[in-house]
Amino acid sequence: MINLRKIPVLRYGLIVLLVSVLFTGAFFLYMRYTSAKKLEGSIAKLITARQNTDLIDSCLLNLYAADNNSRLYALTGDKKYVKEFSLQLKKLNTLLTRVKFSDPGITNIGAENVKKLLAEKTTKTTSYVQFRRLTDSLIGTTGRMDSTMAFSKMKIAVPVKETVKTTTHVDTLPKLTAGSTAAPRKKFFGRMIAAITGKNKKVPKAEDSLIVKTDTVKTISTAARTVYAPLPKKTRAHYRKLYVANNELRHNEHEILLINSNLVISIISELKHYKAMEMNYSAQSKAELSGKITNVFDEYDSLSKMTLIALIALICIVLYNVWKIFENQRKTIIEADRDREYADNKSRFMASMSHEIRTPLNSVIGFSEQLSSSILDPAQTEQVNAIRSSSHMLLEVVNEILDLAKYETGKMSFEQQPFMITDALNDALHTVHIQASKKGLMLAKNINIDDDLCFRGDVIRLKQVVVNLLVNAIKFTQQGEVLLQAMVMPNKDGRAILKIRIKDTGIGIKKADIPTLFDEFTQVADAQKVTRHKGTGLGLAICKKIIDLQGGHIKVISEMGKGSVFSFELPFGLADKAQCAVTETISHTELLEKVSGAKVLMAEDNNLNVLLAKTILKKWKIDVDVANDGQEALELFRANTYDIVLTDIQMPIMGGIELLANIRQEQNTLKAEMPVIVMTANVLKEDRDKYFVAGADDIVLKPFKEHDLIEKIALRLKTKIADTNRLLFRYG
Repeated sequence: MINLRKIPVLRYGLIVLLVSVLFTGAFFLYMRYTSAKKLEGSIAKLITARQNTDLIDSCLLNLYAADNNSRLYALTGDKKYVKEFSLQLKKLNTLLTRVKFSDPGITNIGAENVKKLLAEKTTKTTSYVQFRRLTDSLIGTTGRMDSTMAFSKMKIAVPVKETVKTTTHVDTLPKLTAGSTAAPRKKFFGRMIAAITGKNKKVPKAEDSLIVKTDTVKTISTAARTVYAPLPKKTRAHYRKLYVANNELRHNEHEILLINSNLVISIISELKHYKAMEMNYSAQSKAELSGKITNVFDEYDSLSKMTLIALIALICIVLYNVWKIFENQRKTIIEADRDREYADNKSRFMASMSHEIRTPLNSVIGFSEQLSSSILDPAQTEQVNAIRSSSHMLLEVVNEILDLAKYETGKMSFEQQPFMITDALNDALHTVHIQASKKGLMLAKNINIDDDLCFRGDVIRLKQVVVNLLVNAIKFTQQGEVLLQAMVMPNKDGRAILKIRIKDTGIGIKKADIPTLFDEFTQVADAQKVTRHKGTGLGLAICKKIIDLQGGHIKVISEMGKGSVFSFELPFGLADKAQCAVTETISHTELLEKVSGAKVLMAEDNNLNVLLAKTILKKWKIDVDVANDGQEALELFRANTYDIVLTDIQMPIMGGIELLANIRQEQNTLKAEMPVIVMTANVLKEDRDKYFVAGADDIVLKPFKEHDLIEKIALRLKTKIADTNRLLFRYG
């Protein structure tokens, strides 16, 4: 049993350790996995950033080339530059779509913004080219018109001529010709073209406009003519310089753009070469980095696999330990059940042995008691006393063994009955008084307790502990005294604490023996050498169990050659004084008056017990009918009238409990309520409770004393008389 208790503790500790290692390994694996993921992300960002840099460089070069082509187109008007410009813009758009703007926080220009700017650039460039071509067209036209505009068509005024002419017209008006109509004023370019082409030469002259009157008419005519005045030389020189400068500017710009284009082509060529070298280096670096990353991840995978295998192994170990713990617990439960069954069997065996031993002891003690009450010579008296002493010692051993069996099976129970504590302590002193007197020891007491203090508890077990400690003190004390001290202390929960000290002047106990003093079957070797008394070694163990089970504690202080002090404390409930009313002792004469003439039916299969009972009952003038089994007793019960029934429990054919059941089921109420006293050697509480449930009125334990049996019979006869009167009064 010790190993079964230790192994689960070790395995639980191992499980805790393994779970801790498992958690640590899982945490380490998670951290490595997180680090690997971060490394992978960082490498991906570096590669992406490198690719973005290359793409942005390509975008810039394409943008410069497109801008250069737009300028060439503006200068030359060659459409191939427009096509190249469009192709480069499309390529630029394609490159921009490949650029990954992963962090807008670094650059505020996103992909959409760049595309918008590119579209705006295209629009502006187109507008600029159109505007530039229009400007160049105007300047060219001005140059070509330089020679034409050397002279400007102008009207020059001439002097006024007055002519007085008398003309007689007879209803006749001069006919106006087409050339007499005023020409409309043309614009600058219209007049210039007209001047160049020679149109509008039919201009009416002044002399052609005549006013004819019948009378004398004074005609005033103004002669006017159109002439071409030459432009100023400064103006012509200015236009010429402007045209020449524009041509030179265009020529120079064309050369510059060609140089720029060649330069861009050279730069692009160099950049492509550099880019090829860079890409080669980048490819080598990527391959090397990829190899390193592959190695790292291979190591990580290997470590992960090893860790996973270790974790699986740990899980298997944990599961194995859990299974082992389960198995150990199962074995422990089986062992506990087996131990419980063994203890129950042992308890039943002890109870059976107790019954078998108590049954003959009942005869031995009973007959020795009867002999001691008769007239004997001194030799016979000594012999009878020896028989009684030996039988009581044997009974004490049986009781101790049976009590130990009760404690082992957990069947020990404690009564809760009111009792006077001083009376209980005095009874214990009275029990051992003769034994102390025989050894010449002084039995002293110092009971500092009120005489009317009433406790509630198991007085029998209390007296058993006190008597056992007093007997041990007397046994190992050769001279001097044995002192019993007692006092009561109040407790917080409304209960009282009884403190008992038993001090002796005996041989004492070694300190090395004190720790095992209360163990079962333990005897102090030195004490056994000094005294002739040898016991079972169960007395102190039983005392400790009784005290511990009631919530108390016991201790011992001893010194070799000076004696020992056993002290214990027990909690008890308080009871009312009325509940502890002392029953008056019935004298022999009063008992004889109450039981004399009573008729008793006794069911008992043991002839010696029958002989003892008949001897005692006849001594008290009680008539008795004896049945050897329950069936015979039931027939006698139904055929005759009795005052009380005495029955054993273990009988052939029909046992005592079945007999009780048949008696209580009688249709005759007076017979059904007949007092029944069970005489048994079964001392277990569960057995006694079973007898009371079956209908027993009282129990007499074997071996019994004559006075106890007669007193119980008298009490039940008195109760029967009261019950009979009550029934007669009820039914008239």
